[in-house]
Amino acid sequence: MNVQQPPAVPAQMPPAPPINPQLLIWETEANSLGLQGEHRRLYKLLRDFHGFKKEQCVTLREQGYATLSDLVDWEYKDVRSLLENLSNRPTSRGGQQFGDRRIKQLQALSWFVTDRDRRGLTCDLELYQAEVNTYIKFAKIDSLIGKDDAADKPDKFKYSNWNKWEESVYIYT
Repeated sequence: MNVQQPPAVPAQMPPAPPINPQLLIWETEANSLGLQGEHRRLYKLLRDFHGFKKEQCVTLREQGYATLSDLVDWEYKDVRSLLENLSNRPTSRGGQQFGDRRIKQLQALSWFVTDRDRRGLTCDLELYQAEVNTYIKFAKIDSLIGKDDAADKPDKFKYSNWNKWEESVYIYT
């Protein structure tokens, strides 16, 4: 008698741990954009930590801000000016809505990397992430201090006030 054996049941693999798709979004996007090294580092910070949208990051890259070193010496007022201009453009012309919070975050990041660069320190992103609200305040304060340092142009020379005029010339130059 020929007894047919039931087909072998393949050994069951233990189920894979659930993957949280939110944790991998920025990585998947960075891979699709071909980002490596410093480009990937900035993208992760903006996307994963600050919550920028992919389109916002792409727009910043198109404007020439692709790495942390690209943010060094980016002036506080210039960050706001560029992002507000981009927010006012239609999306068909490369516009992207940033909003006040994103602008402040980018101003703080720019201030942080500039400060670290000027002092010859490494760009410690863990330090930045731990104190991001403090750096938002520092960036604002630094921009206000910079405005106060500018001296006014000296008044027209008058013989009666020549001492004050001479002093104002030295301060102005």
